[in-house]
Amino acid sequence: MNIGILGSGPVGLTLGKGLIQSGHHITIGTRNPSKESLQQWIKRQGKQATAGTFRHAAEFGELLLICTSWIGTKKAIEAAGIWNFKTKTVVDVTNPLDGKGPDEHGRFTFTIGHNYSAGEQIQAWLPPDANVVKALSCIGHEKMLLPEFQEGAPTMFIAGNNPEAKKQVTDLLSQIGWQDVADMGRIEMSRSIEPLSLLWAAYGFLNNSNNHAFRLLKK
Repeated sequence: MNIGILGSGPVGLTLGKGLIQSGHHITIGTRNPSKESLQQWIKRQGKQATAGTFRHAAEFGELLLICTSWIGTKKAIEAAGIWNFKTKTVVDVTNPLDGKGPDEHGRFTFTIGHNYSAGEQIQAWLPPDANVVKALSCIGHEKMLLPEFQEGAPTMFIAGNNPEAKKQVTDLLSQIGWQDVADMGRIEMSRSIEPLSLLWAAYGFLNNSNNHAFRLLKK
């Protein structure tokens, strides 16, 4: 599959690498596709990877991943061309952080509070027939691929309005190593999924660790 990734930070490049290893072709969309470090990354990935503008990535991808910082997300979508999202599955990996980093207790802050979500906002920005699926927002990029823990397989929580899009994302998650995917319902459930990132980050800040994840225990 051809996959467009909006964002060339650690999250976008980590997922790009994993998707290439799963047999997909990817284009990284960014403001500066000629950046030397990005071009070196592209060279290491081989023929299945290219870099371009946000619009190039959105045009290229049959499925799109949004991996931008929240502050730059709307501008990235606009630069990509709203029409390029029509009828496509769009994986929202963002969290609506204010970009100020943690306070002295390791707490981060959402710009939009907790009665709305990035997932809902992105769905509202895009055409009605774009199918946004919230995923991969409650884990650090270090453990996004082939997550393995002594206690067992971690859980990835997803949400979205279109069942077929959620199945497509579940299949994609399986390819990069997620054995347990919990469908939490409609895109509004992003309000409950996204705050897990705050808990994940606070634990990491207090324990100087990125080696943790959430697991849903079932009996």
